[in-house]
Amino acid sequence: MKRAVFVLVAFFVGLHSCKTDFEVNAPWKDITVVYGLLDQNENGKQHSLNESGKVHIIKINKAFLGKADANDMAAIADSSEYGPEEITAEIQRSKNGGPPDQTYVLTRFVDPNKPSGTFYSGDQVLYKFSDSLLPGYDYTLVVTNTKTKKKVLAKTQIVQDFKFASGGFWNAPTPKVSFFNNGSYEKFDKVFWKTAVNGRRYQLTVRFHYREKDFNKSGNPETEKTLDWTFASVQSQDLNGGDEIGREINGEDFYKYIATQLEPFSLATNNVIRCVGTLDFIVSAAGEDFNTYLEVNEPSTGIVQERPEYTNVFDENGSEQAGFFSSRYSIIEEGAKLGQSGLTNSLSELKSGIYTGNHGFATAPVSTCPAY
Repeated sequence: MKRAVFVLVAFFVGLHSCKTDFEVNAPWKDITVVYGLLDQNENGKQHSLNESGKVHIIKINKAFLGKADANDMAAIADSSEYGPEEITAEIQRSKNGGPPDQTYVLTRFVDPNKPSGTFYSGDQVLYKFSDSLLPGYDYTLVVTNTKTKKKVLAKTQIVQDFKFASGGFWNAPTPKVSFFNNGSYEKFDKVFWKTAVNGRRYQLTVRFHYREKDFNKSGNPETEKTLDWTFASVQSQDLNGGDEIGREINGEDFYKYIATQLEPFSLATNNVIRCVGTLDFIVSAAGEDFNTYLEVNEPSTGIVQERPEYTNVFDENGSEQAGFFSSRYSIIEEGAKLGQSGLTNSLSELKSGIYTGNHGFATAPVSTCPAY
C-alpha cells in the first residue's frame, strides 16, 4: 500500500513538473496580401486624391503573426503594412501572353482617409500608377521583397467596353420609363445589354434622383439626394462578349422600394416636400477572378458553413498568398424620366399612388418643383 501511494505521488509530481510552455504558433512566413481592381472607367476620371485622371490604385499589405493579442497587433500599422524600403511593385503590360511591352513602377503613397475599424486607421499605404488601360492586354502585378528577393505575381485581363441593347430607346433625347400607365403597373423591358469581353458577373443599379426642399429653413434650401436600387447579379455564359442579357423590372416593385427607403411625411405636417428627379441605369461588370472571389465569399445558405479560401495571388514558386487582382467596368445611361402619358402615369403614381402617395412628392404647384 505504501509503495502504491509513493508511485502515485511520484506520478503527480512528475506531471506537475512537465514542461507546458510549448509554441502554439507556426513559424512566421511572409504572406503578401493584394487587393486590386483595374477599371477602364478610371482612364479619364478625376480621382478623389486630387490628381488628374488615369490613376489606378492597388492595396498591398502583409499578413502578420505574433504572440500578442491579434486585435492589439492589428491596431499597429507595422503589423500589416510594408515599410517604404521593404517592397517594390510594378505592373507589366503584355499582349497575347507575349513579353511585356510596357512596365509601370508603382508609387507608394499614404491615403489619409481610411475609415476606422479593427485594423490601424486614420491613414493607409496604397500604391498607384497612371496610364490609360488598353483592352486586349494582360496586366501583371509583380511585388518584390527587397530583403528576401521573393516575388509575388497576379495577372488579370481587362473587362472591355460594352453597350446597352435597345439602342433606339436609350438614344432618345430623354428616355421615358413606364412603370405605371392608366391604372396598371407595367414591366419595363429595356434594361438589356451586350456582354463584355472578359466580363463574367453583371449587376444592375437603378439610381433615383430627387430633391428635398425644407421650408423650415431660410431661403427654402434644396438638398440633392439619391436612392440606389441594386438588383441580384447575373452571369454570362462565357467571356467572349456579345451575348444579350439583362432583366425586366416590375413597375410595382419600384414604388414599393421607394416606400421602404423613405420616411413618409407631408408638406402640411413637416413643411418639407420632395421633388421628383431623373433615373440612371448603371450596369457594372466584374472579371472572372473578381466573380470567383465574390462567389466564394457570398453568405452560405446551406448546413456547411465553411468556405474555401480563394486567391489568384501567388509567389514565384506557386505558393498561395492572399487577396485578388482583377478588373471591372461600368456603363451608365443617365437622365431618364418617369413617363407622364395617360391620365394616370408613372409620375403621378409616385406622387399619389398607394405606396408612395404619403411620401411628400410634390403634386402642386408646378413652380415648387420645376425642371422635371
